[in-house]
This record gives sequence, structure tokens and C-alpha cells, in this order.
Amino acid sequence: MLDEKVRGLFVGQEINQHLARIDRLFRPESVAVVGASQKGGFATEILMNINKWGFAGQLMAVNPRYHEIGGVPCFPSLAAIPRPVGLVIIGVPSKAIPAVLEDCEAAGVCAIQIISSGFAEQAGEGLAKQRWLAEWSERTGIPVVGPNCFGLMNAANRLMAVPLDFHSMTVGGVSAILQSGTLVYSLIVPLLSRTIGIGRVVTVGNEACLDVADFIDYFVDDEDTRVIACYCEQIRRPLEFIRACERAASNGKPIVMIKVGRSETARKAALAHTGSLVGSDVAVDAVLKRLGVIRVDNVDDMIEATAALSSTKRPKGRRVAFASFSGTMVSMLADFAESCAIEFPPLPDAVKTRLEAVFPEFGNVSNPLDLTAQAGYDTHIIDESLEALAASNAYDVIVWGRSFPSCLDMQSSVGKALTRAVAAAPHVVFTVMSLAGGHFHSNLDPKDAMVEPKADIDGLPFLQGMATGLKALSALIGYSEFLSERKPSKLLSAQRRPRSACYDQAIGIIDQAKGDVLTEREGKRLLALYGIPVTRDALATQADEAVRIAQDLNFPVAMKIESAEIIHKTDVGGVVLDVSSAEQAAAAFEQIMTSVRSHRSEAHIAGVVVQEMAKTGPEVMLGATFDSQFGPIIVFGLGGIWVEYLRDVRVLLPPFDAADVRTEIGKLRAANVLRGARGGVKTDLDALAECIVRFGTLCTDLAEEIGEIDINPLILAPNGAGLTAVDCLITRKRRGTES
Repeated sequence: MLDEKVRGLFVGQEINQHLARIDRLFRPESVAVVGASQKGGFATEILMNINKWGFAGQLMAVNPRYHEIGGVPCFPSLAAIPRPVGLVIIGVPSKAIPAVLEDCEAAGVCAIQIISSGFAEQAGEGLAKQRWLAEWSERTGIPVVGPNCFGLMNAANRLMAVPLDFHSMTVGGVSAILQSGTLVYSLIVPLLSRTIGIGRVVTVGNEACLDVADFIDYFVDDEDTRVIACYCEQIRRPLEFIRACERAASNGKPIVMIKVGRSETARKAALAHTGSLVGSDVAVDAVLKRLGVIRVDNVDDMIEATAALSSTKRPKGRRVAFASFSGTMVSMLADFAESCAIEFPPLPDAVKTRLEAVFPEFGNVSNPLDLTAQAGYDTHIIDESLEALAASNAYDVIVWGRSFPSCLDMQSSVGKALTRAVAAAPHVVFTVMSLAGGHFHSNLDPKDAMVEPKADIDGLPFLQGMATGLKALSALIGYSEFLSERKPSKLLSAQRRPRSACYDQAIGIIDQAKGDVLTEREGKRLLALYGIPVTRDALATQADEAVRIAQDLNFPVAMKIESAEIIHKTDVGGVVLDVSSAEQAAAAFEQIMTSVRSHRSEAHIAGVVVQEMAKTGPEVMLGATFDSQFGPIIVFGLGGIWVEYLRDVRVLLPPFDAADVRTEIGKLRAANVLRGARGGVKTDLDALAECIVRFGTLCTDLAEEIGEIDINPLILAPNGAGLTAVDCLITRKRRGTES
């Protein structure tokens, strides 16, 4: 047996070799395009683009019909090329690809990208073709991107291997992983128009061999990549994806992601498009938040968040100040900022006094700050405003607002004032944000030509559009908070930890259950095993037995039908509460049995559970589903009927501790109800946090056994006297199906 240190060395070497193979895709010494033709097509456009941009290596085409295509030498086969080939880009019909791959193997090709379609996205034979392709890549060790993709780019060596042209190209720190080829142009052109540099871009298509996780891992080690933009239709290997994102976070490299699948329509579209299987979106959303991945809904938000996070500066807190000439922008900003979790703390008294001395009488000195149109003529107002905000130590971010997106002349009064403010407060993040979005505007009047035009301030690109800009600013602040609060000891990848000491007994309880749904008493035995307090109860099969149990438990009691086939007991008259005497207990037993038999005559009935009544108090719902990709997804919130009406819940992913739970409790809209606001019952939130931690251990232990758990209600006792689980529903995981 190898010890852990030696095994780690072997694993590390394997990872390094894997990343080195991926590097061959982006830094080949030569490229051959198979399938290019003088008749045109995607493969030809890729060939022409590589040639036009002056790829640093050698470029060839492969087609037996031609000697050259667009000035590029063409060979009848890969074997006929008189030099080693680094990267082969294949654009031939899928039925011809096996023969091409045989040539690649024989020629010692280092890397391959297949843009051809006709694989898993078409199901049927396409699935078999894709499986064969994956097996071929595994056997030969040759990395393959695709199929059904759009090419790749490396701005540094001018490898523009995509069927799209660009008017300009700036080398920089934004790299992208895109499952959709259309987004290459939609994402890259707007970034380039703002002089935001591009690093490496890959379109992964069907991900037969290499997937999103592989390329995130690769970009983490790419020194030139500062931010990773990603469009994702599937997460094919969850654990590898999680580990790659954790590595990105450890290296301070933000990931901005569009992950489709929020709606049923989107899930079906993804399946038709790339043969993807899209998991539960609630699970995906929780996983991405836990990993620090900035999830956005559309391309505009992706562009803006990517622009903001491409800066090397990170805010130290959430305190934002805003200044502008526009009263309209200030008013609109105040209305919209809250929805983006942006707050504007009031101006300190000293700052307010200083600004009131220079503002016109009609000015309103506040945050957000309207400098008024007068400041356009009296530049002293601009100087004083920005200097006072910067020197106050009251703000972590200072935003200068403008009407439309354009470069800023740094020799203008605003440019000079910003330059001085940045120099005076290096700990503050400065940015410029426009009210409207769109393309950068050039000078409208030739006489106003800029002396020193810039589209960034202190390394942070100007943000475009109030809505997209504020969301991008929120993403920048949120990512900084994520990095500062991140706990390496509680990584999501550690969820696959050893099982607890309760595991063997828990499995015994589950194995003894006769149906797919555990009875309430069986479920409570599991909860009690993990230290979660439950109500005392016992099963009665006769009325006199129910009376005796009720007397032992002390009145009042609750009485419920027990049947593994009846989940919703109240729907069949199977529950009676506040039973206060022996006579009522006997009558309640007969009433329940009669009602249930009339509604569900076919159901097997074990008897009636007699249960002590829990003391009244705020009710909490605590539950979990078990995602087929990501494991336990734990949800809690205000319980009883309120969970359906308010949908005020928080989501947790193991591992977590009591401090994490208390933080999430505080984020509930109904948190003050649990704290006893306005004379309400003050509850033991520490006990609730510890209960949820224990519940998380149960869920981690039994992730392979359970399909769903629902504890509703979990009643919090007054005056910090703990809590009690009153009702519990647990379904077993059906073997051979996804949860």
C-alpha cells in the first residue's frame, strides 16, 4: 500500500500531465485543418482566420482535392505532411472521423478539436459514436475537444481557430469556456471594444472527452488568466467540477457563469442541443454559491461581471459612495440599488459639512451625491466631492456616474479629480459607471478630442448600464466577501467524508422499513439516533391500548394513523389533536380508523400512533433532497403552512457548522419572528443551529439510501427551552433511478 504522501505525488504528476496535454491545444507549434475546402464552410473559415491573424506556428490544410486553399499549403492526408503536427482541427462528416483519427494516431498528433456535429446531440447512433470517441481519446492519450463545437482561441500566439473574424484583438486576462459557439462573438467583441484583453477561449460542444471542469482546472494554472467566463449546459463530472472551482477560489480567480436549466423549457432545450443532462437547478444554484461562482442570467450581465472582476483590486467591504452630475441618475440609482444588494451609507458629518460649504444652495448633499450641473462649470465642486469621499475612510467603493458609455479624458476636470482621489486612497476601489449601456461612444464634436482617453480607472474597466453595472459591482463586492469568509477546512469536496458512528444503526432502521416510505415512528427513530429531539409516542392497535398510552404520556396528546402507504394523513381524516381525556382518546381511535378505512380501504394500517403534544412555539420546516450529482441539499425556513405561502427558505450544503447555520438563519426574511420580535416568543436559535448540523450529518451518512426527508413542523420551545421534531416524512431512494 502506498502511503498518502506518495499517493499524492502520483496524483499530482497525473494532474500535471493532464494539464500539459490540454496546453497542447492552445500552444501548438503547428496546426492542420482537416476538411477545409475552396468551396467554403466552417473548417475553411477557421483556416482563413488562423492565417489572417498571423498564427505564430505553421499552418496547413488537409484535403486530397487541393494543393493550396487561400494561400495555405494543402496536403492529401496527415501522413503526407512532412513535419510533426501539433493541433488538428477536424471539420468533416462524422462518419469520416474514425479514419481521420486513425491518421492522427499514426502521425503522432498532439491534440485534436472536432467541430463536426452528428454525435450525442442527435441521440441514436450519435451516442454510440460519442462513446467510441471518448474511448479512443482515453486509449491514445490524445486530448480531444468537442465534437459539435466552434473552435478555440489563444490571443497570445494569434491562434484564432474560430469561424468568426474580429476587427481587433487585445491580449489580456479574460479566458472563456463556452458550450455555445454563438457566444464567442457575443462575449468577445463587447469586451474588446472596451479594450478589455482576451486570453484563451475554448468551445467545448458535447464534452465527449474534455469538459468544463478540465478547462477551469487548466485556466487556474494559466498565469495570464485573471477571470474565467463560462457558459454551461451541463456539469458532467460534479466532483471534478467542484474541485476545479475550489482551486480557482484558492488562487483568487473568479468564475462568471451562465448555467442554463432554471426552467423546464431550458432543461429540454439543453438536452436537444448538446445531449446534456441538466440536474436540479436548486442544487446547482446552491453549489455555485458555495463555490463562489458568480452565476448570471444573460450575456449582458456576464460581460459586465467579467469586466468588473477582471480588475486585480478587490473591495475591502460593502460601503459604496456614488457621485454624479445627474440628479436623474441619482434618483433611479437609489430605487434600483436595493435589488442588487447595494447600499449607500450616509455621508459622515465631516464630509457633509465640507461639501455644504462648496455646493450651490439648491444642491442636496447626500449619498448618492448629485453634484448638480453647476459642477460642470465650477470644477472646485468636483475636486472637493471626490477628495472628501476618498479621504473619509467611510467607503470601500466610490462610483462616478456618467450619462453614456465612453472613454474618459483623464486630462479633463473629472479625470484629474479621479486621478488625485485614486492616489490619495489606494485602499478604495474606484469605478466609472454609465446610466445607459451599449457600445462606447466616440467624441461627438471633433474639437473636443481627448488628450488622454481611458476606459478604466485604477485597473477597473468602466461599467456600462445602471442595472448591469450595479449587478456587476455587487458581484465584485460579493466575491471579495466570499474570499474573506471562505473556510478551507469546510470545502464542498470534503462532503465525501467518512460516515459517522451512527451510520450502522441508521442503516439497520432503514433496512427494517417495509415500504418505500418510512413510517413517522421509523423516521423519528432515525432523527433521535442523530441527537435530534422528537416527541414521545407509541403505537396502539386497539382503543383501550390508545387510552393507556395516552395516560402514560399525560394528556393532552395527538393521535395519528400509521401506514407506510398514507403520506398525507390529514387528507384521509387520520389526525386528531389535543385529545384531553380517556374518553376522547377511545373515541379518537375509532374515528381515525373509520375515516381512514373509508378513504383508503386498500391501505395496510398498522394502527394509531399516540403522541405527546409539543408545546406551542414558532414552527420551522427542515428538509433535504438528494441530488443525483451533488448529494444532500438541505433546506430550512418558517414551517407549518408558511413554508408554502412565504417560500422563505435557506439552502445549505454539507459540510457546515453551527456558525454557518446561524448566518443563514439571519438571512431569513422571517428571522425576527424566530428572535421574538415585538413581544413574540424568544426561541433557542443556538439549539436550532445545532439541530440542523446534526441533520446535515444524517443526510451525509444516508445520501445513498434516502430520496427525501421532510421534518415539518420542528417546534421551537419558548425561552430557549430547545425544540422538538413533531412530524417526519422519509422516502427511501429507489434503486436504479435518480433521486
